[in-house]
Amino acid sequence: MYKTRSLWLHPILILIFCLCACKRDNLANLRVADIQVHELVHRRQDPTADYPESFPLQVAVYWSKPGEDILGLVHALHEMGIPFFVTRNLHTALRHRLLIIEPTVDATTFNNVQIEQLSAHVREGGSIFATNVFADALKFIFGFRSFQPSRHHYRVNFASGAHHILHYLNRPEEQEISLGNRQLSEVIWSNGYLPEDNARVLARFEDGTAALVSKNTGKGTTFLSGIGFQDSILRDQVDRDYEAQRHYVNNFEPSADVWMLLLRAWYESEQPGAIRIATIPDGNRSVLLLSHDIDWENSFSPALVYCQAEKQLGTSSTFFVQTKYVSDYNSKAFFFGKDLDYLHQLRSQGCSIGSHSIIHSRAFNKFELGMPTVRFATYHPRATGFETAAQATVFGEVAVSKQLLDGELEQQTVFFRAGHLRVPSTLPEALQRSGYQFDSSFTADDVLTNFPYALPLGLGFSEDSGIYEFPVTLEDEESPPLVQRIDRALEVIRANAENGAISVILIHSNEYQTKLPAEEKLIAELPPDIPAKDMLSFARFWRARDHLVWSVHSANARSDVLDFHAGEAIQGLTVEFQRKIATVSAGVAVMPDRHRIVLPGMRAGEQMQVRVAYQPETDKCHHARSTSRAEERFRGPVKHAA
Repeated sequence: MYKTRSLWLHPILILIFCLCACKRDNLANLRVADIQVHELVHRRQDPTADYPESFPLQVAVYWSKPGEDILGLVHALHEMGIPFFVTRNLHTALRHRLLIIEPTVDATTFNNVQIEQLSAHVREGGSIFATNVFADALKFIFGFRSFQPSRHHYRVNFASGAHHILHYLNRPEEQEISLGNRQLSEVIWSNGYLPEDNARVLARFEDGTAALVSKNTGKGTTFLSGIGFQDSILRDQVDRDYEAQRHYVNNFEPSADVWMLLLRAWYESEQPGAIRIATIPDGNRSVLLLSHDIDWENSFSPALVYCQAEKQLGTSSTFFVQTKYVSDYNSKAFFFGKDLDYLHQLRSQGCSIGSHSIIHSRAFNKFELGMPTVRFATYHPRATGFETAAQATVFGEVAVSKQLLDGELEQQTVFFRAGHLRVPSTLPEALQRSGYQFDSSFTADDVLTNFPYALPLGLGFSEDSGIYEFPVTLEDEESPPLVQRIDRALEVIRANAENGAISVILIHSNEYQTKLPAEEKLIAELPPDIPAKDMLSFARFWRARDHLVWSVHSANARSDVLDFHAGEAIQGLTVEFQRKIATVSAGVAVMPDRHRIVLPGMRAGEQMQVRVAYQPETDKCHHARSTSRAEERFRGPVKHAA
């Protein structure tokens, strides 16, 4: 019996030995780049220095409490393309027609002289948007009698179409937004206001108190919100929103976007001759960003089919690739042989490649950060269960996958997407230090925003990491199959397009027989001003847009001169004007509505000056007076503003 068992085991042992030898050979043959892991860069500085006063059309942000952060407001203004500066000097702020006071105003914020200056500013035609005003001495300016702090406001209901700053809130999802899950005993702090009789309530909490109040005084207007931008925007973007999401994916969820759209409408309606940088390039309303996840050994061959089909449609996509070189609980290793051949073909056909981690673990959000010195030769992670793993770190999944992709494809991998969209708080640090620039690991419904945004370090509230987040809007794994959800997906895309927001679709390339026809149908039915394109090219546009330095100076009552400085190469930059354009500098395209221009491509470091002349308007005298008053108030140094 012993001899028989030995003879039977002998071929199996040989097979196991051969497989192990083959795996060692495969690992030895992988080309690995020696990427540089950088020291952590802290970007938290003085916003009054980062965002200086430069030209009259800027919104003045008065930073009322330097001990409290205003990153949420900075995000909002950047994303909406609204020019602004930050100051602690009220006299400087009042040189500008539009003023935001953030984050809070109490009895110590302003003295009696300053309160009178604020009142005079409004009476003379200025507009002030403030959050969380508590001072009794300011009640008459902002139109409230009293307020009640609460952590039990779960919804905000806006008065549909009741005011020009509600212009963009035309859908039910925008007219009632979420502040937190009703099943939780407490959510964010908010302040419900009891308005004066002559004030106007634009939004209410569910208890009937006012969430947004407007008051006209003299020629000007004030707006008061009972929620600060740290809580209404940034808290959602870092996924610390008290489970405020009403869906996880595949729906239109604008609860954070609403506050940015309010600021956009406020700027456009209250600032004569307002000019802002559009969120979408080439004069389009929106874009559908195509992406695929390759997270299975049989996903590489179908991925090539997607790449070729998209090329025939005149577009392309970004593929997020799992670089799995270890066998574990989840699956066997596959980043070898024919799969690598398919990956090289994807790259050669112009498709962009990002990282999708190594072991694609559901426990990724619980991983330790690990050591930045981690290398492929010594990193041996493995999934040990459905939501458990061993010897795995965030740095390992991020840096080692980049080492492999950079080495095999001879590229600089700059895009990352976490497996199962599980996000640890240390991910921004690991991405920044490993040389990434972009991430797509959240869903838009989960973070309640459909715009790209700067990802804060530590998923906190104080400083950005330098990484930009592009949340996933639509995906293919929800039931019913994607091909049966085309109309629903198109409606979400249209809703985002109304706001100038993007839509990101994720399709796993595990098969193409049913999913590819669905993708082709979706692309075919897109409106002409919503093109489909890959994520990486748009991400580079967004980063360059965010790094753009620009300013506006009035040549006379009928024309403006715009100066642009491109920190990075940018194509299709679009600028929106409230006034109707008559003529513009040579080489600059005017859109048919004559309220937008598209600049020619700019190289990194290039400067461009554009002169815009406007058509006569019935209120041109009013505009001239307003511009003249703004120019007269402005006495700051002439320099570019971020």
